[in-house]
Amino acid sequence: MTEALTTDAAPVVPDWEGRQRIAADRLDELRRERGVAKLEGKAFDSRQIVEAEADLDAIAAAQVEAERRRREEQEATARARRVELRAHIIEVLDARSKAITEAELAVYKLASALEQLLATSKDVSRTMQALGLNAPMSMDENGVKLRASLRMAAILGPVCGSSFGRISFPVARGPHLADGTSLLDSWHDSDALKIASDISKVITPENNHE
Repeated sequence: MTEALTTDAAPVVPDWEGRQRIAADRLDELRRERGVAKLEGKAFDSRQIVEAEADLDAIAAAQVEAERRRREEQEATARARRVELRAHIIEVLDARSKAITEAELAVYKLASALEQLLATSKDVSRTMQALGLNAPMSMDENGVKLRASLRMAAILGPVCGSSFGRISFPVARGPHLADGTSLLDSWHDSDALKIASDISKVITPENNHE
């Protein structure tokens, strides 16, 4: 069985002005014919003029009603759109609020982690000095901060660009950062590679003679 096809095409809007012109022309023509009939002493059915006048009035009324409905529909559409946009704003504001909360918690967590990173780096340096070894350059606070800043910039840069407000980020050029580590490695793995030679002297069995 073949089903009827339905479309979402806009309804055809009647040409009310065109209809009004036709009806007015028809009324003028009937009035002229009535005049001719009167002049020539012929009969003329005046009901035609009454009907033509009624038709012209009906067209004018229909045109007014059509315009009223059009405005009413337009206003209803605008109201619905405003409701939709207000709902969207509420939804987006909720997402924005959650993002702020998550960002704040993430920054506090980052601050705590960085504090721990610096503290443990100092601890490693002091412990190695207690073993009679030189403090490793890879654990120097400035070096640790530099590597951390480059890694944070590599993570934030694609989202924030070269700056975010008053915070500037160095731009990574090529597959390596300024400290020589690869962008393909995670922060953890790149740091492990960076400190490996300094730390191996105290944690590998062959270097432990005690």
